[in-house]
Amino acid sequence: MLLRVDVDERDDHALVIAAGEIDAATAESLATPVAQALESGHRRVLVDFADVTFIDSTGLGVLVKSHRKAESMSAVFGVVHPTPQTRKLIAVLGLDQLLHVYDSREQALSLTD
Repeated sequence: MLLRVDVDERDDHALVIAAGEIDAATAESLATPVAQALESGHRRVLVDFADVTFIDSTGLGVLVKSHRKAESMSAVFGVVHPTPQTRKLIAVLGLDQLLHVYDSREQALSLTD
């Protein structure tokens, strides 16, 4: 499998840890656990991208949809530990104006959005 996804659920948040490539073939493997975490009532859902080696437009679409779903549920969705390449792509596309992007899990949990 090109993408591995693990979920670490806590009382105050869910951390979805992705490792590998996020593209049209694997995007649903990320979208599903994020949606499930939101639907189970987590007010903050973070995706850890430290080990994401590639993301295409389909994967970026999952991030945007996840953000919008979280907003509609009065929750916060954020990207944690993006690689420099992913961070640059998010910025170039202007998605940094929409998405919450954090350098660390601690930073994401210490801020109120």
